[in-house]
Amino acid sequence: MIRDSKFIRYLIIGAFNTIIGYGIIFILMALGVIPEIANIIGYIFGIIVSYILNKIYTFKTKTKSKKEFIRFVMCMICSYLINFIALIVLYRYFDVDKYIATIISSIFYTLSGYIFSKYFAFKTNP
Repeated sequence: MIRDSKFIRYLIIGAFNTIIGYGIIFILMALGVIPEIANIIGYIFGIIVSYILNKIYTFKTKTKSKKEFIRFVMCMICSYLINFIALIVLYRYFDVDKYIATIISSIFYTLSGYIFSKYFAFKTNP
């Protein structure tokens, strides 16, 4: 997976998206929004940006299919649920700092998001 150029592009887009998403999440938490709600808002924005950038640059799909967008959203929802469970477990049960828990849980999101996107959302038939 590391040598896969799509994965490298996915990580670069993910880094950009993460900066924006974390900015939203951390600003909301600093304003007093609980981590769970801040996380949801940040990821909703991130999913939209991620679809556009990954469609164009990572997987370079030319389809204009609503099904592709729906598959992508389903993949990101699954990835987000994995992320959210990790956040809750780390923050609520292991008392990990909310900012560190957010960062650690995003690793689960990134890996599962790539796998789901590559093999389901943007899958092209050979």
